[in-house]
Parts: sequence; structure tokens; C-alpha cells
Amino acid sequence: MDKIKALLKGVERQLEESKERVEREGEWKLVIPPSHHGIAQEDIPRYAIRVIEGLVAAGYQAYLVGGGVRDLLLGFKPKDFDISTNATPEQVCRVFTNSRIIGRRFRIVHVVFQNVIVEVTTFRSNQSTGTVKVKTASTPRRLRDSKRAENVDGMLVRDNFYGRSIEEDAERRDFTINAIYYDLRSHSLIDFHGGLYDLTHGIIDIIGDPEVRYAEDPVRMIRALRFAAKLGFTITDRTAAPILECADRLTSVSNNRLYDEVNKLFLSGHGAASFRILKQYHFLGLLFPQLGKWEGDRDFNAFTCYALDSSDQRYREDKRNMPHFLYCIMLWKVFMSRVLEAQALNTAAYETHSVAKIVQDAAEDVLRKQYRMTAIPYTTESTIGSIWRNQYRLLSINDPETVADLTSKRSFRGSFDFLKLRANFEPYLLPYVAFWQPHYDVSSRRAQQLREVRDRQDQEQFDRRSKRRQKYAERSPEAYQRPTAAEDNDRLARARAWRAAMHLDP
Repeated sequence: MDKIKALLKGVERQLEESKERVEREGEWKLVIPPSHHGIAQEDIPRYAIRVIEGLVAAGYQAYLVGGGVRDLLLGFKPKDFDISTNATPEQVCRVFTNSRIIGRRFRIVHVVFQNVIVEVTTFRSNQSTGTVKVKTASTPRRLRDSKRAENVDGMLVRDNFYGRSIEEDAERRDFTINAIYYDLRSHSLIDFHGGLYDLTHGIIDIIGDPEVRYAEDPVRMIRALRFAAKLGFTITDRTAAPILECADRLTSVSNNRLYDEVNKLFLSGHGAASFRILKQYHFLGLLFPQLGKWEGDRDFNAFTCYALDSSDQRYREDKRNMPHFLYCIMLWKVFMSRVLEAQALNTAAYETHSVAKIVQDAAEDVLRKQYRMTAIPYTTESTIGSIWRNQYRLLSINDPETVADLTSKRSFRGSFDFLKLRANFEPYLLPYVAFWQPHYDVSSRRAQQLREVRDRQDQEQFDRRSKRRQKYAERSPEAYQRPTAAEDNDRLARARAWRAAMHLDP
């Protein structure tokens, strides 16, 4: 908070007046010149600047907006930058050949620079004229023919009405702190909803009527909690009040979207804070329906908080946190209770099953039920099952074949990490940790050596390609000049004709 207050020093009264006008009139335009906000063009990656300059050169408006601007003002290093423009997705693709349109519910454009993606969205409109009411079982044709559609609960299932101005677009943003625009031409900040005031005062405030906005997209409730956890901000009463009442609407959101949201909540350096705020608003049981009684269990909460604190520390050290490890942690108690129940039934059964079979069935049952809420990918699900099953195999330290087999598996290091984590709360596991630690060290060194070999091979391949490009450019410099718009359109027309001839278009 101190950093942004210092950046915006001298405009405190302007921010207060702007917020007051927004509360009275719904919106109020505030422009902060570069002398009062301190964002330098050097803070913005070159690839984002190229996209904005390309759109402006083509005659369109384009602004930086969203989390990138917010994080720059807070002194963070943004991971990505979003660009808002009055160009339609098709027009953006004509400007950038290295782009593609994605999404049906909200059509956006990804402009690709090697391994970097810049997300470009067209100004949204808040008009409701022409909105189609659909049922869950409505035909795809009806959706395809409509620009804006909502289901019987008011949830938007399609929203592709494009706006003409930045003012219209700002009204469709979710929270005020995400509706601050940066104009690259004047280097000024543009704010219509008091977002700069809220940012300096640590406030999460939704734009518009909270109940309507949550009905349109229930994920906004999760986003509010995530921003509060990530930034340490306070959610305003009007934004927070409907959350408990609207929480059940999450069940209408696709499990693919919820899987992504859970990853953002727990794997981005604020997992422990997210855990606490989800419990506070009773969302933890919604995202992990099988927790049930475990949500109030002291041991479960201590284990989970410790594990999430550890993953947050890894994030601060620029180490990756993986989804499979998150689900291993969150569902461990559920999985173990299933195993114990199955073992009790197995003892009394006429035909008994092996421990391995019981463990495998329990893992599959837990993950199958969790999939209904969050669509865990098959590879992630497989790794979770391996780590859980290996918790039993890691106890077989007197069997040389098991030791050799386990240490050769790709899941060995993850399984050992989980065992070591459990040992902080289950002291009987400490001798097993001591036994496996040397094997783990050897496996880690081997993995590091393989990574170094792969990195060296990748660098050599990159150098070879760079030399080839340089050699061809020296022979024929004109071949590397940017094609004209006519050449781009001709190439696009030929590509479309080929796709049509090959029956590749949907």
C-alpha cells in the first residue's frame, strides 16, 4: 500500500472526489498524468507494446488494462498483460498473423510471440437488447446465432456484444481495481469507477449490482476472494453480502473453469490465505465437496495450512507448484478415510482384496467424485493416484525389489516429498524419511543432469536456427521485410480456400 500511495502522491483529493462522484453518478472519468503515477514504459514488456502500437497504427484504439496495470501500480512484476481495443477479433487477426481467436462464451484473441501470449479483448457493451434466454438443453444453433445469451438463472453463456468506447468496456469489467486503463500514447492512467482510490485504500469493490454481476458469472465470487487473499485487501460490504446467498450458483459453472480457478487460488503464492478466506465464506466445501467433517478437523487444518505455507514459500523462490500435489494435500484425509472403511469391510468379506487393490479403488473413487466439481486432467489424476499408492510402498524399506522399482519411477520424488510433509505430523514416518533421503538425493541429481542436457540441446537448436535466419537474411534481406496488407490478405484468402477445399471448417 505504501508504494502506490507514494506513486500517486499529490492526487489524494482527486481520488476521493472521483470516488464520491462514482458513488453518486455510477461512473466518473479520472485521468492521472505520468508525473503522478510513476509507471514507466520500460516496465511494460516489448511484446505488449508491439501489439498496442500495431493496433494504433492500423487505426484502432488500444489500452493496457486489468491485472497488469494493477500489479504495476502495486510494485509487483505482472505475469501477463491484457489489452483492450475497439477492433473486433477478426480485425485483430488481420493486423497480427501470429494470432488466433479462442473462446465461445467470450471471444478473445491470443497474439503469440514464441512462448509468450498477449490477450487482446474487444471493448464489451453493457446493452441487454437482443439477449436470448436459453435453457441448459438449448440447441447449439440458437447459441451460435446469438451475440448475448443467458440461462434461466441469469448466467451469461455468451457475451459478444462489442462496445464502441472505453467507457462501455469499463462498465463490463468485474472489479474497480481491474478497470484501470493505461494509455501508451499519453502515458496516463484512465479510471472510470474509482479503482485508483480503492487500490490506494486496499478495497475490493465490484462494478454494478453485485447480485446481477454474480448471477452473470458466479466465478466473480471466487475472484473476489482470490484478490482479497492475494493482495491482503478488504472486500466491501456490498460486494461481500450476496456471496453467501449466491454461493450455490457455482454448481452451474463448468468444472474446467473451476479447475483453473482452484489452481489460481492455491498455486500462485497465496494458497494459505486463500484457504483461510474460503473457509470464512464457506466456499471450501463447495470446491471440495467430499471434505465434509474434515473441514472442521484440527489435524486436517494444521496439515493443510503447513503444506500451503510451504508451497507459498516455493513460489517466492521461483519454484513451480503442481496441481497434483495440491489435490494430494486437500483430499488426503478423504482418501485415507475411504481406505480405512474399505479395509474394515474387507476384513468381514468372504472374498478379500489386497491392500494395493483397496488403495487403488479408494483413489479412483475420491478423484472421480472430485472431477464433478473440478475437471482434473487425466495425467494429473494419474500422478495423484501414484503418489497416494506410493505412500504404502514407501513403508517397504526391507524389500530390495520395491526399493529399486520405486526409485526408478518418475513419481518417486513427488511421493517422497509428500511422505516428508506427512512426517511433520506423523512422527512414526521419520525413520522411513531417513531411509529414502539418500535415494531421493541421487534421483534429484540425475534429474538435474537430464535437465541440463535438455537445456543445452535446446540452446544449440536455437543457435542453429538463428544462424540460418541470419544467413538467409544476409543473402536476401528483402525476404524478411514485413509483407504488405494486400499480401497478408491474399495469403489469408488462399489459406481459407484451402481449408474449405479440405472440409476443415466447422
